[in-house]
Amino acid sequence: MTSPPTEHLQRLKDLPDYLSGLIIGQEHVIPKVVPTLQNGELGLADPGRPKGTFLFLGPTGVGKTELTLLMCGYLFGDAEKHCIRLDMSEYQNQESLQLLLGQNETSRGNMGRFYDRSEGRGFILFDEIEKAHPRVLDIFLQVLDAARITVANGETLNLSQFYIVATSNIGSEALMDLKNSSMATIERFIVDLAAAELRPEVLARFNVRCVFQRLGFKAQKQIAGIMLNKELKLLRKKGHDLTLGAGVVELIVAEGVEPRLGARRMRTTVESHCRHAVRDAMLNGRPTSGELISQNGRLVIHS
Repeated sequence: MTSPPTEHLQRLKDLPDYLSGLIIGQEHVIPKVVPTLQNGELGLADPGRPKGTFLFLGPTGVGKTELTLLMCGYLFGDAEKHCIRLDMSEYQNQESLQLLLGQNETSRGNMGRFYDRSEGRGFILFDEIEKAHPRVLDIFLQVLDAARITVANGETLNLSQFYIVATSNIGSEALMDLKNSSMATIERFIVDLAAAELRPEVLARFNVRCVFQRLGFKAQKQIAGIMLNKELKLLRKKGHDLTLGAGVVELIVAEGVEPRLGARRMRTTVESHCRHAVRDAMLNGRPTSGELISQNGRLVIHS
């Protein structure tokens, strides 16, 4: 077998640092996912199964979906194109199988459509897997075990070039009571809860199981800083050169984080506040470059 190009090997070596720099507050997860990704990209995975299978457990808004999209984008270049994202809350009854696989011999359902878009490689994300109907879970088992799925028109899709990720919020409430426990204790407890709620044959088919913890204030501030810098970079390209001043990060954390939703609203909060500050300055004839500061519960530009 021909050795992979040196630059490809270097990218795989750089993968841990890349993910660690963007997934905040979940440092324990990165060493678990990286070996499976590297195996898959080096051709070391079982050719008759998906390249890797991951179960991400934990509360909403803590990085489960974000990590999936980052992994996909890094390995395949375009997460929007190569990540097939299926929200299992849309597949809670048997009839939803038609949505997934197609209604008749001339249709291929969402799986066929997304498969074509991804060019037969990438990630398949089953969000909130515990909400899926048992018949949908049967299909999921087939995907995990044999890396294939047959759609309504009789075509069998080969999924051996995909990584499979399932997320679940099982145990989210319990994490509040375990916040002073060790990570090993938390992981054991949450995995046991998942084993009690998910079918054993589903749980057994995952290469990697990761428990994501709730985000502390330090992690929330880091995430806010990352998202703010990303937004300021975008605004800078539009001619609005802004820097972060007093109270900005704290305001974003206060409005962008909720106990039950984690940092899910953070991006929207950042965009809303930053763009409001620029819009207000433009409409009132003031400079749109300068220092962003927090003032009376909103961001303003101090030039």
